[in-house]
Amino acid sequence: MTPNTPLIVSRLIAQVTPPDPSPTINYVETTQDVLDSFNPLLIENSPVAAELATPGGIISRLIAFIFPLAGLAMFVLLIVAGFEIMGAAATKKSIDTGKQRATAAVVGFILLFASYWIVRILEMVFNLKILGS
Repeated sequence: MTPNTPLIVSRLIAQVTPPDPSPTINYVETTQDVLDSFNPLLIENSPVAAELATPGGIISRLIAFIFPLAGLAMFVLLIVAGFEIMGAAATKKSIDTGKQRATAAVVGFILLFASYWIVRILEMVFNLKILGS
């Protein structure tokens, strides 16, 4: 320790400024008018207002997102199954597990696709509007 050590420490302490003890937080007041301005059912001339007014319309709108997500899920599961089969090709159990995973991915996608077309056929046969389109 040098004789100047306390002087250096006191200068360092003097240079450090404490943080602001009272930070300001700006809150946005959420009123019913603000929420209504984002609701597509209440916006005038909204192109989706009529579609989202019925459960069938909501389901039809969701189907546009469900099929791409199901395809992506099938793709990811097939890649995982492939890595599982290749990664531990020495054991019969891991190969079987990978095959089962791949089969389940393809069968699940086929069931989803078939259920959509069954509903579409029922709409045409019985003149119903289930999916809203």
